[in-house]
Amino acid sequence: MKLKVKPLSHKSENTYRFLTFSERLANVNIDVIHRIDRTGSYSECTQINASVGSTATCLREVMHKSQSFNMLVFHQKTVVESLKTHLSVKNSLAYQPLLDLVVQLARDLQMDFYPHFPDFFVIITSLLETQDPEVLEWSFTCLSYLYKYLWRLMVKDIDRVYSLYSKLLTHKKEHIRKFAAESFSFLMRKVPDFHALFTMMFMDLEKHPQKTQGVGQLIFEMCKGVRNMFHSCANTALPVVLRKLGPSEEGCAVLPWDAVKEALDQTAESSANYVLKENFLVLWDSLQGCVKDLLLRLVAGDPNQVSEHMERILYIYHTLVEHRKGAKITNPQSVCEMLVQLVQTSGMSYSCCQLLLQVVSSFLLGENVSLPVSFTQELVKKVFSSGMDRDLILGFTKEMLDVKQFEQLFLPSLLQFVEQLFCSGDSVSRLRALELLVRLILAKAQPPTDGSMAFEKYPLLFTGQSEGLSGVQKAQPGSVPQLILSLIDIPEEQPLSDLSQSWAALVLLPHIRQEQQPSPERPLDSASVIPPLTALLNRLLHEVLSETLGRGGLFVARQALTTLLSFKETSLVLSLLQDELVRRVIEKFPTDLSALLLADLYYTRLSLIGCSAQLSHSSLLELYHILHSNFSSNISKIRLLTLRIMSHFEVELPKPVEGEDSSSTQTVFAICLQAEQIPATVQDYREKLLYLRKLRHDLVQPCLPQGPFCEVPLRYLIAMLFVNFRPLWDAIIDLLASHARDMNNKDFWKVYYEHLEMVAGLAENELQKEEDEEDGGGGGGNPNDGSGQARGQGTDVIASGDVGVLFLEELELVDSSSDRTDFTNFRSLLWKAMAQFPDRVEPRSRELSPLLLRFIRNEFYPVDLLVAPTQNLMKKSCSSSQQDMPVAEKEDVIMTEKEEEEDEEKESKQAERRIPRRAAATHLIVHLRVFSKFTNPKSLYLEPDLHELYTQLLCHKDQQIQKLALDCMMTYKDPNILPYKENLERLLDDKCFKDEIVHFNVSEEGAVVLASHRPKLIPVLMRILYGRMRTKAGNKFQGKAMAASRSSIVLRFLAGCQLEELAMFMDLLLEPVGHHSQGVCLAAVERSVAETVPYAVLPLGQQHGLLNVIDMVLNKLGHKIHSYLPKLLQIVLCMTASVACLLDHREQLKAGCIKPLRNLRRLGLLRVQDFFENFDFYSFTADELDATFQAVIWPQVCRLANESPYAPTQLLKLIHVWSKNSRYFPLLAKQRPDHPECDILLNVFALLSSKNISVSTAVMVVDICESLLNTPDFELSETVTELTVNNSVIPEYAQNSDISTDSLPVGSRLLLPHIPAVLQYLNEVVLNSDRIKKKKFQAQVSKELSILSKLSRFVTDKKQSSTLISLLLPYLHKPKIAQETELDILGTVHNLLKQCSEPSVFLKPLSKLLSVIQNKVSRQVLCEIFQTMSEMDGELKYITDVVMELNAFDSRHLDEIHFDVRLIAFQKAIKHISEMSVLDMKYLTAVMHNCFHSFEIGDMSLADNATLCLSAVITQLGVVGCPEEEYKDIVQCTVLVALKRGAEQQDRECEE
Repeated sequence: MKLKVKPLSHKSENTYRFLTFSERLANVNIDVIHRIDRTGSYSECTQINASVGSTATCLREVMHKSQSFNMLVFHQKTVVESLKTHLSVKNSLAYQPLLDLVVQLARDLQMDFYPHFPDFFVIITSLLETQDPEVLEWSFTCLSYLYKYLWRLMVKDIDRVYSLYSKLLTHKKEHIRKFAAESFSFLMRKVPDFHALFTMMFMDLEKHPQKTQGVGQLIFEMCKGVRNMFHSCANTALPVVLRKLGPSEEGCAVLPWDAVKEALDQTAESSANYVLKENFLVLWDSLQGCVKDLLLRLVAGDPNQVSEHMERILYIYHTLVEHRKGAKITNPQSVCEMLVQLVQTSGMSYSCCQLLLQVVSSFLLGENVSLPVSFTQELVKKVFSSGMDRDLILGFTKEMLDVKQFEQLFLPSLLQFVEQLFCSGDSVSRLRALELLVRLILAKAQPPTDGSMAFEKYPLLFTGQSEGLSGVQKAQPGSVPQLILSLIDIPEEQPLSDLSQSWAALVLLPHIRQEQQPSPERPLDSASVIPPLTALLNRLLHEVLSETLGRGGLFVARQALTTLLSFKETSLVLSLLQDELVRRVIEKFPTDLSALLLADLYYTRLSLIGCSAQLSHSSLLELYHILHSNFSSNISKIRLLTLRIMSHFEVELPKPVEGEDSSSTQTVFAICLQAEQIPATVQDYREKLLYLRKLRHDLVQPCLPQGPFCEVPLRYLIAMLFVNFRPLWDAIIDLLASHARDMNNKDFWKVYYEHLEMVAGLAENELQKEEDEEDGGGGGGNPNDGSGQARGQGTDVIASGDVGVLFLEELELVDSSSDRTDFTNFRSLLWKAMAQFPDRVEPRSRELSPLLLRFIRNEFYPVDLLVAPTQNLMKKSCSSSQQDMPVAEKEDVIMTEKEEEEDEEKESKQAERRIPRRAAATHLIVHLRVFSKFTNPKSLYLEPDLHELYTQLLCHKDQQIQKLALDCMMTYKDPNILPYKENLERLLDDKCFKDEIVHFNVSEEGAVVLASHRPKLIPVLMRILYGRMRTKAGNKFQGKAMAASRSSIVLRFLAGCQLEELAMFMDLLLEPVGHHSQGVCLAAVERSVAETVPYAVLPLGQQHGLLNVIDMVLNKLGHKIHSYLPKLLQIVLCMTASVACLLDHREQLKAGCIKPLRNLRRLGLLRVQDFFENFDFYSFTADELDATFQAVIWPQVCRLANESPYAPTQLLKLIHVWSKNSRYFPLLAKQRPDHPECDILLNVFALLSSKNISVSTAVMVVDICESLLNTPDFELSETVTELTVNNSVIPEYAQNSDISTDSLPVGSRLLLPHIPAVLQYLNEVVLNSDRIKKKKFQAQVSKELSILSKLSRFVTDKKQSSTLISLLLPYLHKPKIAQETELDILGTVHNLLKQCSEPSVFLKPLSKLLSVIQNKVSRQVLCEIFQTMSEMDGELKYITDVVMELNAFDSRHLDEIHFDVRLIAFQKAIKHISEMSVLDMKYLTAVMHNCFHSFEIGDMSLADNATLCLSAVITQLGVVGCPEEEYKDIVQCTVLVALKRGAEQQDRECEE
């Protein structure tokens, strides 16, 4: 088939691809030096980029001032200020064109621009706090151009420019520091004096050490060239800057040398990352030139000062040499020669020599360094003969153990050096040399770890010719071997307190060689070695058996046997070490790896030399009883060594069947050993299974020796479950099933139960361990493992120094297993296997049932708190005496959020050590699956407890657990339940749930369920449905939505049940808190508080679920559970009271539970609110109301002012619900005896005086106030009765008041004591004119003004009344004001005016309203205000009369003006005005504004009379004359303003 050819337009990548922030940063280019500059002058640049708002505005400001260069120079200050202003705008879209304008302005002005550079620099750098790479690029490009155009001026002022710029070097973001260095590097290259420049920069580091990394990056950018090369200035700059690492001459400035070193190290690191190897020679030459200068000064000058300078140079050297294993070393021979010269130099300090050797080691270990062998040998010889401190040379040698060609290049010089140390006579030197040799052997020829490994030899030849160490005598031939041999020749009377040196000698002895004739290289004489070695071995074993020595002695004994067997002359090992002694050691330490390896080596040698008597079948039987438990060890090494030991013995196999070849039959030990030696990997596990399948019960029988060896395959197969490799597990379980079915049940169960019991204990210890408590399971997983034993005597190695440390390291390494044992998974596999043979384990329920209940109690409950009976919230630091928590007194404990978060982090870290809930559920499923397959559950041990557990788990939210619990229940074969098994199972299947719950009709009319079956079936069904309600399927919000939908379906299904069955379901729902429903409500609440202890609380998760379920039940089944409402209310109150009690003692609780407790308190209040809101018909008893206050009101009401300002708390919302229903008003008046501060409304209205009260809180409090004022009193009905509230006190009004208390509704009376607080808030509202003008607050302001109008009649303060009137009257002049608001304000003014001492003050502003207010009802109220004013001040009666007549309405006709009265009033007014000798301004103001209103009516007769009236006013003004103020008031402020308003109105009408 011909492939389709892709078109040429096809692209391998998308044209547009999303770039991450890092990728966008990598694409930023701020290199302006190599750009072609095509930009013009400032005046030309202003012609482009004018489309963006800020740019356009800026151009309009400066366009006419920059038409020419001369104009630009003249107006430069204006242009500069305009650019500064627009660049300072946050998040502007015009940054790019504005920055371009700055660059062009700098280019045009040059020297004149430079004084403005600092200001622009500050503004531009402020733009760098952004995540937009384009803004970063524009900003740094602008700076780069400024450096380019102004560099001549900046170079002369470099100190000031650097002080400005260097602040960017300490920026918290790396890319800002990088771009800053890149942009400034151009200017640095222009500086003529590098010496002064670097001195100034490094001196600045003393004051600002945080700039160190940035300065280093800056120097690199300065020396950085193109194409991965250095810049041409690097040839000059690098030598200068390297000399700044120390005083180069007398009188030079003292710099912060360490900071300089760190900065230049950053430079070197950046250079190594950028510059190619072939271009790196510049830096190497500069370094070597500096080193040569220092070497000359070291000879002639102060060695200490020069040595410190040299050390800092070597620090840079080390960075470059170590970079990518020497990938940047251009000329290795030259570097090597320099290092040789340095090594030979004397006078350097200890730290300098140490750093020099680190450089040498990195150089020689570099994989990318190609160096001739002769150079390497020369360098190594010079190091060993340099005369440096021996500790430095020894440390250097340890690092070089892995170098290539070690034996050729290092070993000869090393042995000579070590021999000199041995012969120096210094004990410390000998110990250091001994430790080095041991490390060398352990690295090159490690002792065998099992008997199958060869005894590898690594010859260490000591010639006896020591040279090169001054002051050291020549050693005698053979002195080093003899010294080492002397370490194992310990007198009998000398205690073995320190075995480390003897162990080191035992490691070295097989490898020691000495130069003798006629053989030039020969091992030590066995005759001189074997006797002391044998004596030491036997002594060690005897003292280990007598417990004089511990694990350390056994470890050294193992090494002693290894050393002994490495000599050819030890073929008759039986004569040197008795078999009985080895057997006793194994018997005492059956799981110690050292003991097992010793036995393996010993029996391997016996097997090789043919000692059949010690390897007989009878000996095998004795050894088997000692080591049989090792076959099921979780440590692979223990199993391997045990199987190797057993494989060496002769076995008596059963006689083969006639016709079969017995010669090819393997023993069970050989099969297990072969399986053990194959790793469990993807490549090899199939081969491993081939051997494991041979352990099937019927196949392994011919391979079992005669005797009690039937347990061996079973134990080994159990051990294979420890292997963390899933593909093996199913096959192993099948093999275990074969043994369970065919093996003797008693023998099988003895082994199997042993491991079940062991792993259960280990899992519990792992779960319950504390922070500072070690795990009791140990590394071996077996109680008899040696890993838990102490080291014992023989490990007091303080005097042995580094040899002792190495000895302890190797001792710990022996028992540290690399096997990661998952004991919980091992247990799961054991139980999973039992599900394959339930008939074999069911008779063992006496052991099996306690294991299940023990798991539930000790492991499942602590992690699955939705099922656990209690939860411990007590802090671990609290003592047991604190558990009796006092609840009578309330303590105010304040914990800051920071402290709670820190404690929560600690709790989360501790919780991570526990197995997760999902894992615990998985283990429970495995346990239950076994019990679900039993056939006779009634005969099981602890059957009542098991049945109770099954019943409880039917309610679990995990669907799988529910299914298995149902399967366990079905094992009882109850005839009332069994016929409905399929229906119940389908209810537990998500796919069939909806269909089944529809078809499975349990109503009395349905025929699905027989009446005789209901008593037994319905409880099981209820529990299953309850569990289904709690199940959350899916992820995140989808799971919650599914759970809510499923719960609704279940509750609708339950609506068809009988009332008794529904009550049963309710009891099931509330079972964990059912005890709270006992007794009367108040007593139950008090009892719940008294019984609340933080160390035994109903789990918070269960409480949360219960409160949510109660909410759902109230919403879905509220109409059917009226009789259950008292119990529900009582339970909710008890739970809320208990939570409040816990929160009052939060200092004793774990911080991680504070937030859940707060949420529970919120949910409890929400459920109480639901009761009062949704069941307003419910007949609350006085006891229930007292309990409500005791549980939810009194504990929190005093904290309302502190907790509610920022957002309404749930308690405030509950009070808000009470304020909406007059039936609940007595609750708001309830008082707490002897606690007047607990008054509800007092605390509510105290919120209005809070400084930071939020809008939502203020709105809610104002709603409460409005509801109290507007809600009528409660009226009794047949279904709703009045509440009986104890200690409810309704406030009474003052007796001397004009207002009758009886006429006030209860809500208003409740508000009486709090009127001052409300008025104070409303006063502030009125003062806030901006808020009233905003449209979004219009509804709220209207509500507040309505409240103010109703409260104004209760105001008695005269000054406050006058102030409020002055503030309210201007609002009536606003256009398009709502009529209700207008009436509220007028009503408020009317009420307040009665309290004023001088009402005539408000005559003029009230008169002005006569031309503003057009609504009939509002004008009538305004007239009433004038009437009230005349009653208070009789002198104003004539004004009130004319106002009343000019606004008269005909009572005979609805909404019709009384024209006769008004026309007569106009005539009277005109006459009165004409008779005035002095202008009455009060009268004129009222009349004139009525005239303006008459124009608005549209009646011609009234308009004509109004015109005549105004003419009379103007005429009389000219006749009588008046002061200037009155003239302005009449003409300018009244008549002309009205004319203007009328003209504007006419224009608007014409436009319309």
